[in-house]
Amino acid sequence: MPTDKIQQIEAYVVQAMAGVVNPDLKIRHDFKHVDRVRRRALYLAQCESFADLELVEAAALLHDIGLTQLETRNDHGPVGAAIAARFLRERGLFAEDEIAGIAKAIHNHSAIHGDWDALGYLLRDADILDTLGAVGVMRAFTSKYAKPEYAPEAIKGETWGLSADDFTARRVAGLGIGPTIMDQINLQISLIDVLHTATARRIAEPLAAFMKAFLIELEAEIQFSPLLPTP
Repeated sequence: MPTDKIQQIEAYVVQAMAGVVNPDLKIRHDFKHVDRVRRRALYLAQCESFADLELVEAAALLHDIGLTQLETRNDHGPVGAAIAARFLRERGLFAEDEIAGIAKAIHNHSAIHGDWDALGYLLRDADILDTLGAVGVMRAFTSKYAKPEYAPEAIKGETWGLSADDFTARRVAGLGIGPTIMDQINLQISLIDVLHTATARRIAEPLAAFMKAFLIELEAEIQFSPLLPTP
């Protein structure tokens, strides 16, 4: 059963995230995403012997709260950390050191380079796991709906097979993630490289394999030309 603290946080997050109006944020980072991250984070915490599940659940519920104050995902970690800390202090839900730990995890959960502790790694890994598997394919299509599905000359994406470091290099060079939804899927697959916990890596392997198989199957189906029946 959820504790009173968690019930208060969940009610606040549900109400706050219902007010997100930007469809690009709302469609991929709604409360369904938050709830999936919560479930993944709690599972990782138990498998990794992290004792304070209430802290994990609070951080997971609040991890995307910054999106309620922004038009883009940029800086939603730092903004969300400040919002979460203020809310938790106003409600008196955790001690100051616990609030600081939750805020730190939220601040760094989507950073490429961050200062992660045990709680931070659990939150970050849980968030990444929600970009993989069938859920990951779904989120790629919904979040990048304005992009072409694929390019005929590179059906699996021009970024097929790239690592997380390769994608970081593309960003630094100003190349972006690639022009199609398939490139978004490749980016999400690459995030398996940056998972920290052994449990998350174990869970991620078949999910990433599913996404690769999806791209391979898609290419095969698109390139398929059936023989016309003989008149």
